[in-house]
Amino acid sequence: MSTVSNIGAILRSCAIVMLLTQLHGCVPVPVEPDPITTPLAQPGFFVVNEGLWRQDNATLSFVREDGRVETNVVQSRNQGLRLGDTGSDILVRGDSVFVIASTSRSIEVYHRRTGVWQARIRFDAAREPYRFARLNDTVAIVTMLNADAIAEINLRTCTIRVPSAPVGPAPEGVCVLNRVVYVANSGLGDLRRNEEGASTVSLLDISDLQRIGTIEGLPNLMLCVADAPRNRVWLLYRHYVSQPDSLGGVVLWDPAQKRIVQHVRFAMPRGLVVDPVDGRVYVLHRDGVDAYRAETSELVRLRSHTSTMGNDIWYSLGWWPSQSSLLVGNARSYVTDGEVLVLDRNGNERFRVAVGLNPTAFGE
Repeated sequence: MSTVSNIGAILRSCAIVMLLTQLHGCVPVPVEPDPITTPLAQPGFFVVNEGLWRQDNATLSFVREDGRVETNVVQSRNQGLRLGDTGSDILVRGDSVFVIASTSRSIEVYHRRTGVWQARIRFDAAREPYRFARLNDTVAIVTMLNADAIAEINLRTCTIRVPSAPVGPAPEGVCVLNRVVYVANSGLGDLRRNEEGASTVSLLDISDLQRIGTIEGLPNLMLCVADAPRNRVWLLYRHYVSQPDSLGGVVLWDPAQKRIVQHVRFAMPRGLVVDPVDGRVYVLHRDGVDAYRAETSELVRLRSHTSTMGNDIWYSLGWWPSQSSLLVGNARSYVTDGEVLVLDRNGNERFRVAVGLNPTAFGE
């Protein structure tokens, strides 16, 4: 057959294929890959990536000890499932991982070893869960930022035990020490600062969640962290946006004396964790990460960093217990994927990994 005949045959074949494709609509349909079934390698830690509000793009990442990362555990291990809208906190109990999706008004529960979805705790439209504190092996407290209340949940049955117990305006952080629940009522900074109970810490009895005391005078409270081995509570406040030259700070509350016994000022503090071994406090603030030792009042700069409004915003601080390491969530520009820096106790970088949008909470 001549070359011209060969070319003609090829062209006729192509035309037939194109015609059949148009007639039958043979456009390949994207198929979602099969879920990953291999266990999450241990040791490692989870990262809750907040996402963008009302964009339904919060994610859960898992970082291995060797620095390898699975950036979206929920979608890669649960076909057709997403974490939800605005991830805000995480609690790990045994083989279960509880993750708050605040705008979705739910707590999603996953298997710790496989990442497979297990259950959902759903709240009504008037309540959005925000932060966790564990009371014991069965019960946890959840703050309701938009409802000026806390709720109590059963971690074993994944049910709500107490739907609502009133506290102050816009409760954010929560912790538990010696049968007392501490709730940091921010008042949303300037927005609700003049309302009764704003910028206070509500102290509630663990048995009935009734108020037994109040800590006052800490503007725009964000966090409370219990240091059980040393019987003390650390509180972090941010001050007000309307007062740009004012400082936030960290205070130490002594439950035995029922008073604040130490006060350290920081510019724009954003995170606080306690080293459970020696009790040192690590604080993330505008200028980097500091370590503070209450016994000697020694304050040491571990890592200097300026969080500009460009693409390098240090957003959150966590602790990796098994590795005695600090975790710094870098939100970059808030609208691009972030990263997590893993630092040793002296502020030296061990490694860093890329994660999702706005890494905000950590759990092992």
